[in-house]
Amino acid sequence: MSDFKKDYYKILGLTSSASVDEVKLAYRKQAKKYHPDLHPDNPEYEDKIKEINEAYEVLGNKDERFAYDQYLLNKKVKEETKSQDPINKNKRTHTKTTTVTVDEITYIKGKIFIKYFGKHDEQEAENILRETFYRITVTQTDAVIEGIYNQNLTEEFQDIFNSNKPITLRVKQPINCKVTNEDKSISNYKLEILSLTIPNPEIIDVTKHEGESFGTITGTFYGYVKKSILHEEDFEVTECFGETGRTEQKTENGINYQRKEYYNTDCSKYWGNWIAENLRPTSRPTGKTETNGNRSRPEYYYNDNKTTYWGNWKQTKNVPSSSGCFGSFGSIIGIGFSFLFFLFLLPQLAFLLPFILIPWLLNLLPIRLGNWVIKIASILFGLIFILALIGSVITKTQRRNEQGKVKPKPSIEHPKYTPVLDTLSDNKIIDTLISHHMVWEDYGGKTYEGDFSVRKSSFEQAHSYKENLDISLDGENNYDKIVFSLKENDKNNLDGLYSMFDSVRLSNKLNSMGFAEVIVSFVQTIPYTLVLPKSCDASIYQDEFTAKYLSTPDARCDGFERYGINTPVEFMANLNGDCDTRTLLLYTILSHYDYDVALLSSAHYGHSTLGINLPYEGLAYEYNNQRYVFWETTAQNIKPGILSNEFSNTDYWRISLKSK
Repeated sequence: MSDFKKDYYKILGLTSSASVDEVKLAYRKQAKKYHPDLHPDNPEYEDKIKEINEAYEVLGNKDERFAYDQYLLNKKVKEETKSQDPINKNKRTHTKTTTVTVDEITYIKGKIFIKYFGKHDEQEAENILRETFYRITVTQTDAVIEGIYNQNLTEEFQDIFNSNKPITLRVKQPINCKVTNEDKSISNYKLEILSLTIPNPEIIDVTKHEGESFGTITGTFYGYVKKSILHEEDFEVTECFGETGRTEQKTENGINYQRKEYYNTDCSKYWGNWIAENLRPTSRPTGKTETNGNRSRPEYYYNDNKTTYWGNWKQTKNVPSSSGCFGSFGSIIGIGFSFLFFLFLLPQLAFLLPFILIPWLLNLLPIRLGNWVIKIASILFGLIFILALIGSVITKTQRRNEQGKVKPKPSIEHPKYTPVLDTLSDNKIIDTLISHHMVWEDYGGKTYEGDFSVRKSSFEQAHSYKENLDISLDGENNYDKIVFSLKENDKNNLDGLYSMFDSVRLSNKLNSMGFAEVIVSFVQTIPYTLVLPKSCDASIYQDEFTAKYLSTPDARCDGFERYGINTPVEFMANLNGDCDTRTLLLYTILSHYDYDVALLSSAHYGHSTLGINLPYEGLAYEYNNQRYVFWETTAQNIKPGILSNEFSNTDYWRISLKSK
């Protein structure tokens, strides 16, 4: 069967201008070189010789070759036309990897033995036939497998499943099964048998006693076992991006506005927001002014030079009369002393105001008595003034010494592994704590310090849960399901982390915004690590960021992690996290503390970040009249509302998770 998408000329080592004789000669050489008989232990040569034969069937046949050449010519014309299409400059094709789950079905049959205990059912017994009924409880199930049929639903199984229903007894799975091997040895397995059907069951070894019945249900059973196999598939995705080149203009109130047209990822188009070309109108004055007391404001023309607007009110300057050079110099000195007095001494001397007021009040007393009181008060005032100066100098010195102290730099110590012992069973080790000590700073430069830990058993359970999660990463909805499942599985296994943050919040009396900044800055301090579903080899990745990052000497990478993400517990155990891992952890923590947060993701940018509904300024994602401020998680000291220009088009972002 011909497949014109293959390059038959390349397979035979020819050009499209090769003659008939050259085609025959090339075929003989290739067939001789790759014949399977010369390579009996290499199955690849069988596929190679099939390709060579297929190429010769096309190129060695006049009509087939003509049709093939026409196909190549049409393909070339289409590619040339496509390359001239302006939209191709805004297209990019890249390879995405998805994990596909394939169910491997194995049909089995054999003998089954279901031991049961039955209790007499009084209600069912009171029927007109006066039969005795029992409520059956299965106590043990064993099976002997006699036939195994891999991926093959035989007519026998089809007939059994069509004419019989699976048993309704509550058989506990998995079932103990025995299989006889080719060498007559017996192997024991525990299998979950689905669609368990017993066409002709019978009850043996029945014993009845005082309304109770014991026995065994047996017979030939039919069913199947299912094994889910995960494998990765690569597929090409073509997406559009950027501007189309079209613009629109409009003028309102003398201000020109412009908007641009952009491509969606599916190559459809949309218009961006209107942006003022000149945010300030021209400042050509009309010559008119308006005054109000010692304030005035001028009138200006708009861009159209017809309509006008009034400027801002300004204070009218009053120029004092000159008092000569000495007067000016004296004023400067006076101002300088006043400034020093208010800066250094006034805060220290505020308590002296009563002493200043008291002499003034005493001045109302008789002269002799008032003079003595004033003299004594003046002496006290002088002594207190000197003490205040000395206190001010000491305070300044202490502050300078405190500022000179070196604050601990943000740091992460190597993890410690502490055994958890069971004191009730001879101090047996039942678990291990993976502990970290962290020092970090918030956006104001204040230093925080704390210890947190996760259990090794929680780390292993989180990893196993992720590896066995029955969701494939083949779309945005599935991505949302994955991060939700990982968050739900881990949210109750971060008690050590929550305890550290509770202690920090209590000791520093943090409000909601301050506490959120402490949590996010904590995660931002952790060094960035790229988490990948495959190896950390730069040569196997086609996207520019991954290949470039892995090629740098300081690259940190955690490979062979399913979905290319670490769960919150995994992240807090190994401190390996990129954008998805960090955002998922922060979403989990802030949800625990009842913040209104969102996990924002963008397939277009291949990025994720945090959104938080707090009154921060900056870039935000609008949703149902709520404002989720973007908060980057991958770099240190990035404040909320700041997002790189290459990620800043909010039309490419969406909410994957939302806490409220």
